[in-house]
Amino acid sequence: MADFPKTQPALHMTIKIGLPLLVGSVSRGTPLTVVPITEGTIRSETGFAVELDGTFKGIGNDYIHNDPTGKHMRLDAHAVIE
Repeated sequence: MADFPKTQPALHMTIKIGLPLLVGSVSRGTPLTVVPITEGTIRSETGFAVELDGTFKGIGNDYIHNDPTGKHMRLDAHAVIE
């Protein structure tokens, strides 16, 4: 079993979010929740090949699509990091 890759942390992200906004039609089973990302930081973990030390610029958004069954969610986050 020594040939299998090992998982190790690469990045550490800390964010602050605003109040979620409900968008879309819940009655049709296509709800969308938009969560604003108001600020945050992202840093690479010690030993990770790429060094990253950034801060979020402006407002980003996390789009949460709920499946009609309620069993699955899809996240789609957008943000700019400096």
